[in-house]
Amino acid sequence: MSNPRMQNQSNNGANIFKDKNFYVINFVTLMAILGGTIFNPTLPTIQKFFQVSEEQAAWVATLFQLPGAFITPVFGVLADVLGRKQILVPSLLIFALGGTLSGLASSFSSLLGWRFLQGVGTASLESLQLTIIGDLYHGRKLGAVMAFNASLIGISSALFPLIGGFLGVFSWRYPFLLSLLAIIVAFLVLTILRLPRRPQNTENFQLKSYLQTTWNSINNRQVLGLLFAVMSVFMLQTGTCLTFLPFLAANKFGTSEAINGILLTCMSLSLAVVASQLGRLLRNLSEIKLIKLSFLLFAVGLLIVPLVPNIWLLFIPIFLLGAAQGMALPCSQALLAGLSAQESRAGFMAVNSTLQSWGQTLGPLLGSLAIRFWGLQAVFYTSAVFSLIGFAIFNYFVTSKIFDFTAKTIQIQVPPHQISINSEEPTLAPEPTLPTILQQPVAQLFHVQTNRVIELPEHFQVINIGKSSNRLIPEVDLSDFPDSGVVSRVHAQICYDGSEYYIQDLNSSNGTYINKYPMIPGIWYKLKSGLQITLGRQDAFAFIFQID
Repeated sequence: MSNPRMQNQSNNGANIFKDKNFYVINFVTLMAILGGTIFNPTLPTIQKFFQVSEEQAAWVATLFQLPGAFITPVFGVLADVLGRKQILVPSLLIFALGGTLSGLASSFSSLLGWRFLQGVGTASLESLQLTIIGDLYHGRKLGAVMAFNASLIGISSALFPLIGGFLGVFSWRYPFLLSLLAIIVAFLVLTILRLPRRPQNTENFQLKSYLQTTWNSINNRQVLGLLFAVMSVFMLQTGTCLTFLPFLAANKFGTSEAINGILLTCMSLSLAVVASQLGRLLRNLSEIKLIKLSFLLFAVGLLIVPLVPNIWLLFIPIFLLGAAQGMALPCSQALLAGLSAQESRAGFMAVNSTLQSWGQTLGPLLGSLAIRFWGLQAVFYTSAVFSLIGFAIFNYFVTSKIFDFTAKTIQIQVPPHQISINSEEPTLAPEPTLPTILQQPVAQLFHVQTNRVIELPEHFQVINIGKSSNRLIPEVDLSDFPDSGVVSRVHAQICYDGSEYYIQDLNSSNGTYINKYPMIPGIWYKLKSGLQITLGRQDAFAFIFQID
């Protein structure tokens, strides 16, 4: 059975390269990356020029990230109320001004002040470019744009340190002056970027309702786990890899700015290569499992860094660190992309970016404390320990207690009650009286590969989808279907609250997808007639949800 709507969406991915908006958004992404990476190879030179300690020099990175840790949510609210461009253009101009003045600084204190100003301009760039992507693209196009944007982040993170290192050979000031490019990007935003019309909320805006909507999107066990992963990865990336790796290479092996730039470039190239191969990796591992694997790769790579005896062996942990970032960053952002409500999207993305900024701020700060008490090598050992702790915490958050609620438990006879869906998670609420139902809609699962129809029960609360075993027989048993090897024993659940149908993935081995978009395990998604539900990858086992 072919679905024209699905085919149309799958063909839309290629059209992004004909869209001028697509290029403008990616230019904004480049500015956000440039401010935080291009100066890193020159940090040892800045330290010597101003005659400050390694701990003090790290504040050049810390103060740049600090504003985003506090004011990004404010910019998110303003972007939802006033409009995206009204916040984006001034931010780009402040970024250009702060970066240029940083390159002209005559004292270390003034350099720190101008870096803080540049950080104010950068605070909204990351969240707004993700918000605008969500505004402009949907379905398969959204996935294609997010994938390209992740690869661009990896490639630019590789090239900018390399460019900064070679410019730093002439003067540490030159990398900062590239911030002037943001003026050109601001002009492109004003003249080329076309955003969908949104109703003006300035008069009818209610802050309490807005904050409640945003909080409802965030207040979920798995979402909190993903946000923790985002913050942790940025702590390790900025704090340990980008800030202190050049110091260790310079002190231990006597590397120059150019060599430091090459080291950071190789790490970012590893990020870009792994991110570009995510499609193949996801054939065997889910996004959640790849994020878990990234924590373990961080731990191994960081443990090896201070132990290598020569500069050439340093490339081994650098590759591992880049691979960890290439797995964690795109997977976490892709899973979070579909969880924001339209009316509060900028606010939701601002929270995401704020936690990124917290990670980028705390990373160098905690690294400086480790240097003060235990020395430079301790930064990498403590970061390795943090990676293992982060793995345990993330695993706790994404392993939902709701997985214990199986078909075996719901077959027990209990008084009738109704499941009410509040935000994302279901809660059981007693219902003493139920209205008389004159005509019950019949929900069906149409199996695309065999044209078989599975009718769901007329009266149910929760049913399980999976394969039978000696211990458990799910209500929807798919054991005799072709390609059922991709289906877990208890793969997913569907619940009905009397008016709406919802589905959640139960941490299955191969994942569950709605219209080819990955579902986060443990989160209830509302079902509508015509949606495609895929168990596993590559559309080998797909259903169309129908209501008759």
